Amino acid sequence: MTRNQRGLVETCFEEGQYESGIAVLEQLRSENFKPPASLVRQLFYIALYPPLPSLDHVEERDFNPASPSKGSPTKPKHQAPKMTFAPSVNASEAAQRLLLSFVRTNTPASLFQALPQPRRSNESPFEGDDHDSVVAKESLCIKDAKHCWAILKEGFVPRIKISQPSLLAGKKKRGKLIIDTEEYVEENRSNSVLAPVAEYAWLVLRWLVELFQRDESLTSGDVKHSPLLLLQIPPPRSGTGLRWEVDTPLDIVFYCISQGQPQRRQLGLELMALLIGISLTADFDFNMFLEQVTSRLHSASPEIVQTFMSGFHLSHSAQLFKLALCRKFLSDESGGRNPTSRRPKPQARAVRAARGIAPAREENLSSSSANDSSAFSASKISMPPTGDIVHLLTASNGRTSPAILTVKKEFLISYAYLQQMAEQRDVEWQQLATDGRLEDQVNSVFGGESYAQQDRDALISLVKVWAMN
Repeated sequence: MTRNQRGLVETCFEEGQYESGIAVLEQLRSENFKPPASLVRQLFYIALYPPLPSLDHVEERDFNPASPSKGSPTKPKHQAPKMTFAPSVNASEAAQRLLLSFVRTNTPASLFQALPQPRRSNESPFEGDDHDSVVAKESLCIKDAKHCWAILKEGFVPRIKISQPSLLAGKKKRGKLIIDTEEYVEENRSNSVLAPVAEYAWLVLRWLVELFQRDESLTSGDVKHSPLLLLQIPPPRSGTGLRWEVDTPLDIVFYCISQGQPQRRQLGLELMALLIGISLTADFDFNMFLEQVTSRLHSASPEIVQTFMSGFHLSHSAQLFKLALCRKFLSDESGGRNPTSRRPKPQARAVRAARGIAPAREENLSSSSANDSSAFSASKISMPPTGDIVHLLTASNGRTSPAILTVKKEFLISYAYLQQMAEQRDVEWQQLATDGRLEDQVNSVFGGESYAQQDRDALISLVKVWAMN
């Protein structure tokens, strides 16, 4: 991007003409055009700007207020047109569309630079932030966020409040404005928990998912994953060891699944698939991740459990993870423990290295540098024997529930699917499916509850298909 092109966009933003600046960027968009990180961050800010409630008014500022001592009282005062610095709804929607267009034409790595990246400073001097415009200054909150998930949270971007003209006397220098922001306050929400995805941030979440999906598609190797997504997972504070802190993206996953709109639920499932990909790498603590997901399932409603468990991709790695998840869930239940009171605990941190010796591995995540004894890949999640499947399927420990039966159903379906894909099938499984024992077990487990009759009928039909294959 040339200086003149960038200057044109920045001038539009300085004057509050956000839609015009966005239109210029849209005209320049191409595979060879690399937008500066600071401008992409400003697009994020505009896209995430909270729309004004219907009773609010847009705060405006007159650049040239008429002096009360000038002009005739009998003549109408001709003032310069007022200019709005708060992005409008139309500007936010235009920024969202442009961001989605960028992720489909530009490389993920070039756009990734605009996201929060703690302890990194990769921008060249030419791409430094110019604070002449309101959004340029306010968008720095995105750069300073802990990770990309933080910018989606309700209330992350406060509304801009321009100080009154009388308070600006002598404070305007070289066209720069004295601005302030409002605290996020919404009526009747003082005791509410802020949503992990603001109502106006869904398209930005879609942008993040598409960015990481494209990055994943460009990555080669035994474990299909997005290296850029892995960089958004905070490293251990010690600077060594495996990454594990995915509480925020998991909160977003389950929040998406709880939504009524199918598109939002699907977005959560797609994000979950991306997280599964990085969990199978050697730089990620697979056991911790499995514990975090299981803990959420234990406290989720039966409807959310059903949506979550039935939404896994049919890839080998996703089904292996689903099998491990069901096994962990059912083992907790059959073991008589109280799963709802259990929370995942991080591993003990290694002794902190000498200052300045152990920088975080942000640029290159090498599997050889990780602890290979606890590292996992898709090939290292082994298939359990058929006997374990039967034991967990039939174990009840005196209690059952719609969620437990849902997990048992999905457990059986995933195991059968992986057996169908296996080069060498388990002989015990084939005998179990063909001699009628599996059908009897399905009737025993699912036949006693009225709410499970439909699942039982569907499984009986599947068992007959498995027996023929």
